[in-house]
Amino acid sequence: MVTVLSELRSEFSGSIERMQNFIAAFTTKNPKPVFCAMVALMLCSLILCFTLLRLENPAVPKRTKVLGKIEGNLGEIGTTATKLQRVLEIRSALEVLLARDSLDKKDSLLMEQMLGEIDRSMTTKK
Repeated sequence: MVTVLSELRSEFSGSIERMQNFIAAFTTKNPKPVFCAMVALMLCSLILCFTLLRLENPAVPKRTKVLGKIEGNLGEIGTTATKLQRVLEIRSALEVLLARDSLDKKDSLLMEQMLGEIDRSMTTKK
């Protein structure tokens, strides 16, 4: 089975082998500097981990407040869309009633209820 890694290994096998030989020779000739460099890097990592990288970013709470406002506004948009859909349904029902030649008492009461519902849905409560 041919994989990307096997193709890279076959393509650059000579360069990889030379690099491995160079690193092995360098580490056997200079063990103390390699060890000191390794310990120094570990100390730097420890210092960075517990000091600079531990600082809290003051921008993070602001971002969460903004996201909360956006989520709240999205909810209001959904509510408004639902109200608009209901108003359009009532409007079409009213148009059907108004298209009739004559209206009776039940139709008049129904129209009054529909108009009252439209008024209630148009008033915003904050």
